[in-house]
Amino acid sequence: MRGDKGFALILTLLITAILVAVIAEAVYSVHSGALNAASARDTLRGAILADGGAGLAGKALKALNDGEGYTYLSPADSERVIPAGDGALIVRVEDEHSKLSLSIAYKNGELNEGLYGPYERLTDRLGLAKGLPEALSDWIDSDDASRALGGETNGWYGRLDPPYEAKNGPLDSVDELMLVKGYTPSVMKRLSPFVTAHTDGLVNINTAPKEVLRALSDEITDEMAGRVIAHRERTPFADTAEIRKVVGFETLGFSLQGRITVKSDIFRIISRGEYAEGAREVESIVDVSSSKVLYRRSR
Repeated sequence: MRGDKGFALILTLLITAILVAVIAEAVYSVHSGALNAASARDTLRGAILADGGAGLAGKALKALNDGEGYTYLSPADSERVIPAGDGALIVRVEDEHSKLSLSIAYKNGELNEGLYGPYERLTDRLGLAKGLPEALSDWIDSDDASRALGGETNGWYGRLDPPYEAKNGPLDSVDELMLVKGYTPSVMKRLSPFVTAHTDGLVNINTAPKEVLRALSDEITDEMAGRVIAHRERTPFADTAEIRKVVGFETLGFSLQGRITVKSDIFRIISRGEYAEGAREVESIVDVSSSKVLYRRSR
């Protein structure tokens, strides 16, 4: 009897332990589900904030552009943090005309000299590999002739594992550069703030950073680019001819005409919505003159 009672006690303890485990698992599942639901709800609220921020930023940029004959973005214009209840909306704006165009070659294989030269100077002054402009030109053009440091489908790309074909057309986004020979993650990190796939090549002297201004001509020194930036901070350029008022640009300013502008209509908007434990970011490139979205992704 003592053995039977001992067995019954052990059995009871085992059953109790199993029940406790089942109950604990059920409680955990309910709690976990509630947490997941709360997280999904917070992420949805973040997404709504992000979408709303992108739309508002586009309208604000259009109003700003419609009201002025030039485009100048101060630090306050470029980034805003707006509290929103238990969350926040962070909006950052970049002028795509402050960057160099990546359309450095034509489909027939000829170089677009007005864009190729500045791009080559930029990559050189950033300390990047010599072959990057040639590789990009081969990616864009439609012929099969590979440049000395470039690459075509029947060659570089065809030997990769897995192989793929060269684009033979203009880039759809800056991110596409990662498919091009030589454009490693470290190269992209250094290069991507200064280039765009979405403009006609005109560079806005009211918004371009020093690196881009210097790339416009072999004659532009670091000091000269700094003078342009100091001038626009005091008084934004209302006309491209006004660059000749900057010391060093009295004559050089003539050769820059047709390659520079003072007004922009294409902007990159990065809108991040944060709510409690959830967050969502929307990145879009918008032509505010037509309200057309040229590129969009969310993460």
